[in-house]
Amino acid sequence: MKTLGRQVLDIDYQAQSSFRDEMAACGAFQPDVILDDFSMVALLTAQVTETPRITVARTGVFPGGLPSNRNYRHSCESLGEGRFDFAGNYGNWESFFGIKPPNDFAQLSEANLSIVPGIPQIEVLPAGATDIQTYHFAGTLGIPDHEMAQLHAHGLASNPAIERFLEKHQGQRIALLTLGSVMASRGAMRSAVIDMLQAGIAVISTMTVDDLQPSLGDMFLYAQRVPMDAVCSRIDMMVHHCGSGTYQYAINHRLPSICIGSGFYDRDDVAKRLASLGVAIHLPFEHDDEAFIENFRQACTQASENGKWLEQARLALDGLKKENERVSRTFDMESILRSLWMTEEP
Repeated sequence: MKTLGRQVLDIDYQAQSSFRDEMAACGAFQPDVILDDFSMVALLTAQVTETPRITVARTGVFPGGLPSNRNYRHSCESLGEGRFDFAGNYGNWESFFGIKPPNDFAQLSEANLSIVPGIPQIEVLPAGATDIQTYHFAGTLGIPDHEMAQLHAHGLASNPAIERFLEKHQGQRIALLTLGSVMASRGAMRSAVIDMLQAGIAVISTMTVDDLQPSLGDMFLYAQRVPMDAVCSRIDMMVHHCGSGTYQYAINHRLPSICIGSGFYDRDDVAKRLASLGVAIHLPFEHDDEAFIENFRQACTQASENGKWLEQARLALDGLKKENERVSRTFDMESILRSLWMTEEP
């Protein structure tokens, strides 16, 4: 953030010491509000310091929301082997601080107000939710390419390989494939990339694919980081695992998507919703690699070749893009802060 000229505290925030770091920040800065994006300890920090909290909330943490597949986990559990241990991580809150510990991700995300990075058609609040007035939809929340370039020095200007690749394959179908590290490790994804290349689709990918035949290697580019707006404005489709920020690029640039099931309900339930809206093809998590490859091959044909589905998908994307823009225009952070402080006044 300092590289963007932002004033920030000189605290190196670490996951293993996040509560101490947040408390140190509160002590040094004495904030009027805590604003976090799914911090695992901000609930405790806010209650201990008696500071109002605004959190970024998405599908998967809405109170009363149930995953469509009870066997799936939340994506924040991706680094572990099992379910998140709420009792083990938060069981001492009551004895140490007199604060009731959370039992699930919805309780962990409790806040005075919540900002939803999306629109109600996609990030759907559960039926019967009693605190709808505390949720504020923001449309797209993202960092522009030029600021990302400052953070990572990986804009088009500093990554000429991407620009050369886009120019070379102009007029061809081009896909962007971007997956998390867990998904990218699947061997079947390599076969999926080869299928796209053999179908004449050039691919920019954030996962490596080694030992491609020379005839196919010319159509493939690995890029560790991608200037998303610049690239998405010049491609034809996306393949992704439906991360909260990722699917927004597909909508804002009217790109049909193949959403690869990850087995994480906060992503897969959004992918199912995008599929029901007609703008994406959702491939459920599949242990059988051969079945996955066959399903991917069919989805790739459907999403990349002109036909009825693609025509209808673009019309639906137009509608979602307009709604995203409308919600973004009406989102007013200053008004949200004022409303919070008015309710906090004695």
